[in-house]
Amino acid sequence: MILVLLILFPFSYTHAYLDPGTGSYIIQVLIGLVFGAGYALKVYGHRIVKFFSNLFSKKKKSKSK
Repeated sequence: MILVLLILFPFSYTHAYLDPGTGSYIIQVLIGLVFGAGYALKVYGHRIVKFFSNLFSKKKKSKSK
């Protein structure tokens, strides 16, 4: 994960100040996103799996006239 972040956001020299409050806020948002995604997967996981299994199933539904 860290390697992906380093590739997507390479280091560059910036002359900006990031105070601890802002850094703490960014970390809280990231943690909230991770836990929110985990909860959504827990609640809707079976629907997601069912959707993709129906999407990629090898059975073809025949149309009846």
